[in-house]
Amino acid sequence: MSSRSAPHIITSRLLILESKRLMLASLHRRLAESGHESLRRRAEALSQECEHAQHNYRASVLSFGSPHTADYWVVAYSRLIEMGNALTVKLREARGELPLDERYQVASDAEMLEEIIGNWTASLRAAMASAAA
Repeated sequence: MSSRSAPHIITSRLLILESKRLMLASLHRRLAESGHESLRRRAEALSQECEHAQHNYRASVLSFGSPHTADYWVVAYSRLIEMGNALTVKLREARGELPLDERYQVASDAEMLEEIIGNWTASLRAAMASAAA
């Protein structure tokens, strides 16, 4: 893949994501007005499509984007935060299955990870502020 096509891939994935989000917002408005079950099922399916489109967009930014752009860092920090939160949940769930002496260590690890996630969140906000400026 050429470096010239990378921005086009990222832009196309972003446009797909934005289109799906607009369709979902429209569907939610129609669902609020009518409440039809068929619209509810379609909204659930479209919501999953939005999640998939967002994953594809983020993956393309991380794969093809430049670390010299603020968008790259917004996506990178978002991904770190998601992964850190998932790991924290797993640590907390596993804690109950561990022997008593290991529970304290896992709880400490989870707290430390939460602090790191807090720092990542602060960095994400800073990156978003610079992207908006």
